[in-house]
Amino acid sequence: MGLLEKAGKIKDDDKPKKAAKKAKKADVVEPAKKVKQKPAKKAKAARQPRERKAREPRVMPDDYKLAGKAGIFARKLVDIIVSYAGIVGLIAYTATGAFFNPTLFLVGAIIPLLLNMIILPMKTNRTVGMFLTRTRFVNSKGNHPHWTHLFLSNTTTLFWLVGLSALLMGTANLSDPSTASEGKTAIGFGAVVLLVPVADYIVTKLRKANGETQNMYDTIYGCWYVVAERSETGDNRWMSRLESLGDWGEKKGWSGSATDDEDAESND
Repeated sequence: MGLLEKAGKIKDDDKPKKAAKKAKKADVVEPAKKVKQKPAKKAKAARQPRERKAREPRVMPDDYKLAGKAGIFARKLVDIIVSYAGIVGLIAYTATGAFFNPTLFLVGAIIPLLLNMIILPMKTNRTVGMFLTRTRFVNSKGNHPHWTHLFLSNTTTLFWLVGLSALLMGTANLSDPSTASEGKTAIGFGAVVLLVPVADYIVTKLRKANGETQNMYDTIYGCWYVVAERSETGDNRWMSRLESLGDWGEKKGWSGSATDDEDAESND
């Protein structure tokens, strides 16, 4: 029994010690966590509006002369013949009612069109008509405009052909009730296609009234049709042959400038 009593006393002695430790822990106050304050955002400075530079007007360089009326007419006529003669001939022959396989003829008609409207403008920035009249297009910086300018300019005749053909075909189909709906569709298509050359015609007239010689595409690309000089071709036979066309055009009087036309009119 003596051992049990001693053990009981030890437990009783430990109880006040444990209670004192708990009291000490309770008395210890944990320090409050510091709350990080977010730095104040700097006020954004008000953006000042950008100063817009005054847009300089597009003006033809002084080193060039506008092409004369003879050169303009000859260039358009030659380009139309080179680009569309084969297609117009094929359409006319087909309209006679002849039955044949037009594939080879169509390929043969499209080749000169692609050469004069895409390949030559991409490689030389000129067409056959421009080589013949020794002329070129130049922008306000004295450079060639993008080749798409020549492509779009040459599509004016194509739009006239397609639009008028669609109107004629549509009008002919209106007389037959079975094809009347197709005729109306063709007329609508033709009217939409003709909007492009009509817009070009109106813009050209407006520009001419303001003393300019630019058409719609010239105005968009900011270029002028001017007299060019013979280019150095080196050993390139094809380029030398194209440049030689200008010699023949000069003999015909197709490479004169607009000032030459005015001088001729004043002398008359």
